Amino acid sequence: MKMSLPISEASYPNPFTIGLEFNPPVHETWNIVHIGMQVPKSIQIYICADNCLRGVVMTAAEMNAMDRFIGITIEERDIFDGHLEEQMIETITYALNKRSSLPPVAIIFPVCLHKFLSVDLDYVYKKLRATFPTVVFVEAFMDPLSQKEGLAPDQRLRKVMYDSIQPLAQDDSIALLGSEVTHTYETSDLVATAIDHHLKVRQLKDMDYQDFLDLGHAKMHICTYPAGDYGIQALSNRLDASYLYLSPCFDYKSIQEELDLFCDKLHISHLDHQTREEACEEAFSHLKDIIGQKAIAIDFVATPRPLNLARVLLEHGFNVTSVYLDTIFPEEKEDFFLLQKQFPALKLIPTIHANMRFEMGEGECLAIGPKAAYFENTKHFVNIIEGGGFFGYRGLISMLKAIEEAYYASKDPALIVPQKGLGCECLL
Repeated sequence: MKMSLPISEASYPNPFTIGLEFNPPVHETWNIVHIGMQVPKSIQIYICADNCLRGVVMTAAEMNAMDRFIGITIEERDIFDGHLEEQMIETITYALNKRSSLPPVAIIFPVCLHKFLSVDLDYVYKKLRATFPTVVFVEAFMDPLSQKEGLAPDQRLRKVMYDSIQPLAQDDSIALLGSEVTHTYETSDLVATAIDHHLKVRQLKDMDYQDFLDLGHAKMHICTYPAGDYGIQALSNRLDASYLYLSPCFDYKSIQEELDLFCDKLHISHLDHQTREEACEEAFSHLKDIIGQKAIAIDFVATPRPLNLARVLLEHGFNVTSVYLDTIFPEEKEDFFLLQKQFPALKLIPTIHANMRFEMGEGECLAIGPKAAYFENTKHFVNIIEGGGFFGYRGLISMLKAIEEAYYASKDPALIVPQKGLGCECLL
């Protein structure tokens, strides 16, 4: 690919100069609609122009969640009459009163236009809270124009979506939050270790609203996804709970250090690392016998540690040819410089550079992640995002199993392409 860069020639932390951006038609991490819908029984209210509203409406429709979605359109005359505050208050009040019952939580999404026109949002929320005292109004934002500066909209949402959770008496439970994927006993040493020590693990999947409020009982909050770090740490501070950010790594040394820290924080015994590393080595050997020197491409959507995964696979003799990323996260700094020295031919490839719209592979590669699958044009791919809920030794073995499954299985590439632009089944 013309846009590829040998890692030996790359600079940390930004190997590419990005100007005009290309947005490949690929399912990626969850957007703000998906993230907000994790708050049980909540509704979302978007106040924006038609062109902005279309995308979020389609996402809600794809989820069959239109009953939890309200769209309020801003027209040109609304901009000039100077009454955007009154428009927000009146339309939100009307929409809530039209419902058969009030939701416990309403997540409000103004847009960049409200910032440009200096809309008094504090006044708006004050009036709404006085009118609907039983509703928790969550102050979110859909603001793509400023996403390159400060916190991205999804990072801010991952903080404010927990506004209704209050401190409760702490019990023997931990909360795994900050990502949209679920950790299981089979795929995550965090869950397995906690359960083996009779600790309850709280995650957002399949919660009702009372379960959501009961997150206030957790004595420790754990985040394994970078975009959730800010929000979950803020929640922990507010609830006076212990907090850990644990990066989903794949090398033994880092796994051992993170799991030991996890156990120390919970005052439980350390795991038997040697036995678990031996099991991982067997899994590596088994996979190597199957796929041999099959070319492998990895992207940052599949895991926030793509360079760490590439490093571990390369160190075990696998043929990792490329990593798709646009920047290098701080926790990958050591991996970056190690790969520069030991595997200088590894290619780094951007995903949002404008020239990438012309770049397609020949379909010979095995891809880990949707962006790598799209650009490599392959039917053999591991279809996960945000780490897939893989963590620790169990997570490493789960990743190796997923690679084996991708090697044998031929998947429809349509699985990685969103259908919103082509129409949505639930709207037909």
